[in-house]
Amino acid sequence: MHGKPARRLMAVAGLVTLLVSGFASGAGAAARPARPHLTARTFESDPAGSVPPGCTTPSGALPATVTNARGYRSRQSLLVNDESTTAVAEIQCPAPAQTGAEFDFEIYPAQLRNGFLLTLLGNLSTYPGGPRPVFHLEVTPSGSITWYDNAGWTQIAPAGTVPMAAWSHLRLQVPTDQQEAYTYVNGRYVGQSGPWGVRAVADITGYDFSSAGTATAGDEVYVDNVVYGAPVGRAPVVPEQFRVGAPVTVAQSDTPVQMPNTAVAVRVDGRRQILADYPAHTDATDTSGNIMSVSTDGGRTWNEAQNRNPLPTAPSFDMTRLANGDILAVDYHTYMVPDSGDLQAEIPEAISHDGGMTWTNFMGVETTPQPMRNISSTTDWPGHPVGGFVLVHTAAEDRDGTLYQSGYGFYAADGSKYRQVILKSTDQGRTWSTITVAVNQTLSSSPGYQGFCEGAIARVADGSLLIVMRTGSYQPMYTSRSTDNGLTWSTPKPLLAGRDQQPVVGVYPSLTLMGNGQLVLFVGRPGQAMLTSPDGSGRMWTAPQEIDYANSGNGVTLALDSSHLLAFGDRGANWSFPTPEPYSVWARAITVAAPGRWFRS
Repeated sequence: MHGKPARRLMAVAGLVTLLVSGFASGAGAAARPARPHLTARTFESDPAGSVPPGCTTPSGALPATVTNARGYRSRQSLLVNDESTTAVAEIQCPAPAQTGAEFDFEIYPAQLRNGFLLTLLGNLSTYPGGPRPVFHLEVTPSGSITWYDNAGWTQIAPAGTVPMAAWSHLRLQVPTDQQEAYTYVNGRYVGQSGPWGVRAVADITGYDFSSAGTATAGDEVYVDNVVYGAPVGRAPVVPEQFRVGAPVTVAQSDTPVQMPNTAVAVRVDGRRQILADYPAHTDATDTSGNIMSVSTDGGRTWNEAQNRNPLPTAPSFDMTRLANGDILAVDYHTYMVPDSGDLQAEIPEAISHDGGMTWTNFMGVETTPQPMRNISSTTDWPGHPVGGFVLVHTAAEDRDGTLYQSGYGFYAADGSKYRQVILKSTDQGRTWSTITVAVNQTLSSSPGYQGFCEGAIARVADGSLLIVMRTGSYQPMYTSRSTDNGLTWSTPKPLLAGRDQQPVVGVYPSLTLMGNGQLVLFVGRPGQAMLTSPDGSGRMWTAPQEIDYANSGNGVTLALDSSHLLAFGDRGANWSFPTPEPYSVWARAITVAAPGRWFRS
């Protein structure tokens, strides 16, 4: 995004109403601005029943054809009519390759049983086989708008945004950097979406309209006055909580370097350095190995520092800077202690007293109140089965040195859904007790529901312990709170944000209490986004702001001072589409606006 801040709109739609590009709001009332270099396809001179000239019907699809049954202030329009339970109705209209796009049209959904898809076609950088979808959106049966990143759907505008049985004006604006698409309905900016996949969009070569499913017939949508051409006008001006810097490469490789999960600021010879670590293997429980990098200039440049890595053969690990200046490193995996009745697990750990220049390794021990079940049947340490829980995120530390480490996994009696726990230590990680935060096997009927996991813990401004938890990819995040130092936890509830109190979806949350009193939450998938709790309590949240789209969704943040932090991410993981080429890890400088203040994009 070249340092330009952007917004995630899962929880933003309706926050800001903007009139842009000369459109007036109101269904069917939008006045089209003068655009002499763009031509609208009106279908008036095309024979009824024909596929418009220059467009084609993809193999296996039903044709979308010109109709004289309805038009937008005219006689004719294009009808996308799905009357089949085995094929979609679809039309593709190719055009010469260009960078960026203006794509707008009038739409009349007579009925939607499955939905209506609108797609910009093009090519992805260094990926053969195009043209293919590069931006892909849907108008759902409820009138909401969602977008697809090749792994899941995310809502950018709520139900009722596109009314049924009425004409509306839809506009999709892709700037020439081709990193995001802005969506407007009847002149009102409603949401932003990212591209299809993790590689950069090379060009845009046309568009596609389609019904949204084959199992149920009944999508009947009329389209008129289609405008397609070079982008027109500026991106919308919106208030934003974060000013986002350009990405800086931390590491790059032809083999996996991905999903950065830990970073810490240290002092060496009186000068600040930043250590960051990231896995260097595929995302599987029987793979291992990670790489450490260091920056001595605040994150502007990076060098590999594998000689300072305390756990180089671990799948990954988390670092916590303790109040006394020491750095504690804790392995992601735990390993069952033989003959313990599955009530204990070993944790490879290390501690540094000199800013990560040297480390002392030791084996911590976790004890659980009931037997564990191996979180995986495979292990990265032959002969040592993994324990019941994996450990994630920086630990929270109290003034008395008590540590709270997040973990998730299974007790023996658990079902298939994860249990979120905290591990509590009063001896700098030598021994850990285990306390359940949340477990629910039946919370959601969604096939994507995985249970409570990946919880990020922080001691927040009101003195409580707050945890933000994943429940699955593209699933709502939940929060829970403890007011008795982690002994008991409140019933989890969805994390709602923004003026409209929309659910926030995502994975691998990261919590940072800033020196200016704000609590910052970093979430991933789709892309990566940030939001704040202005009073630092985590009870109310601003709408999320997207900071990067083309990544795996896994990353971490590190506070540098009271209003600045670094965000770390990747350019996709080994399971991303397409596979990254090359693999890379990046860092971005982020400035956080003061409470009650905003930046202008």
